[in-house]
Amino acid sequence: MSEKTAEIAREAAIYRCENCNNRIRLARGELIPKCPVCGKETFDISNPRFEKRDGSLGPHEPEADGT
Repeated sequence: MSEKTAEIAREAAIYRCENCNNRIRLARGELIPKCPVCGKETFDISNPRFEKRDGSLGPHEPEADGT
């Protein structure tokens, strides 16, 4: 599930930019910022189980559009 800039973080976690895979740590209740690296506005919660070393999605997690 994507989280967007200006939404409130629903849990304390590391959030991963869906565009450049940059990770930021947020506390529960913090406002989600734009990505400080690429400026995009959508994040998901980082899950090392499904990520490659570069932060991109691995083969077992569906793409954001559900395919």
